[in-house]
Amino acid sequence: MGKVSTVRVLVVDDSIMVRDRLVSLIGGLRGVTVVGMAADVPVGMAEARRLAPDAVVLDVRMPGGDGVMVLRDIKARAPGTVVVVLTNYVGTVHRARCMAAGADYFLDKSADLDLLVDVLETLASPDSAVCGEGTA
Repeated sequence: MGKVSTVRVLVVDDSIMVRDRLVSLIGGLRGVTVVGMAADVPVGMAEARRLAPDAVVLDVRMPGGDGVMVLRDIKARAPGTVVVVLTNYVGTVHRARCMAAGADYFLDKSADLDLLVDVLETLASPDSAVCGEGTA
């Protein structure tokens, strides 16, 4: 049997240009839809709770705190949510903090958009446990 739904994505980034670019990029992917956006930590946490997305694309540095706070909150409430950290702060300290907090992926905003597309397309595939009937 085929896919039963689409992958629902929340985009959390303080840059409106980045959010708009991600919405445009993600909107063109089959089986993936952006269900919400947030520009800071408190709204990101609230939207993740309210929307219960399948995946979150999350920046590290934002107003109102740190993206790692959002990541920890998501993973504590919904550990199956796939969190893709997409940031310009790609140093080993940030990577280690994000991975320790439960990030599923840690990508460079300026170099890894193709990898983000690959991740979301994989999640949207019929074999993915996120939105399909198969297992990951």
